Amino acid sequence: MTEKEYLEFKSLIAIGEELNFYYNDDEYWISHNPGKSYLSRTKDQYSQEFNGYEELFEKATIEGIKFSEIYPKLKW
Repeated sequence: MTEKEYLEFKSLIAIGEELNFYYNDDEYWISHNPGKSYLSRTKDQYSQEFNGYEELFEKATIEGIKFSEIYPKLKW
């Protein structure tokens, strides 16, 4: 995912879109509801919960790496 795509991705999540992406052939979903946001891995339903999308993009991790650091390796 390019930086431009990452910014678009974040803006779509901010308005309530639910989006999926892939990392190391695993599918993930991000959903944002008023007050809560989730990052979930499809294969085993592993999920992380956050108090809003801003916190998700700041604190979410995939395989121990912050989402904000790993986005160039994501496929959207």
